[in-house]
Amino acid sequence: MKSIVLKAALMFVGGASVMAVSCANEVPETYVAVKMAGVELKSAPDAGSSTVATPSMGEILRYVDFPADGWVKVRNIATGSEGYIDTLCMFHANFPLLAPELAEQEVDEAYLVNTDVTEEYEQTVGWSFWKAGDGNEVGALRSESLAYFDGRIRGYQTYYKGMSKVGYLLLTEQVEYGEETGEKLEQPIVVYEDIVGRHGVYIAGRLFMPANSGSGFDTDDWE
Repeated sequence: MKSIVLKAALMFVGGASVMAVSCANEVPETYVAVKMAGVELKSAPDAGSSTVATPSMGEILRYVDFPADGWVKVRNIATGSEGYIDTLCMFHANFPLLAPELAEQEVDEAYLVNTDVTEEYEQTVGWSFWKAGDGNEVGALRSESLAYFDGRIRGYQTYYKGMSKVGYLLLTEQVEYGEETGEKLEQPIVVYEDIVGRHGVYIAGRLFMPANSGSGFDTDDWE
């Protein structure tokens, strides 16, 4: 009887040890944002390896493995691209992973903007997003104004539809104003939540912030 009890105790201890090792090796749910322009995801933890993808500033990545020797394997939460990134090229999330904030109904003007100044004009691009239906469907408005230094002014508006996801919005259709369906985009537009500073959203590497928050600064080349 003592022998049976001893064997059972050893089996329990052994099983607990295996569970502890398994838990210790489980990669924590860690999210990071690309820190700067020009970052590359590599096929191996080596700067000389081939490039898998070139994420823009603000794109959100999740750990696939533990960091080692200055590199970590990650996966883009929206595109699914996997690769290794230099740990110096990322910021860790300061806030929980949430979908970008949506207005309760359609908005007729942009409330998140980014301004770029060139030698010829000042370009202001703005976005607004709202709930479209009872599910996770969203509507979006992109406005663009070009104020040329010779006095000319031009403006454009484009409407989109898509889905709300955890951490980002995925815009997949361009639609005409008031229409339910439109033309499918060849390349979906991904709108990433700012998980580092919660200042606004990132789209194609540009930070769009509330119009009254100093968003007139050009953020394209921030590092």
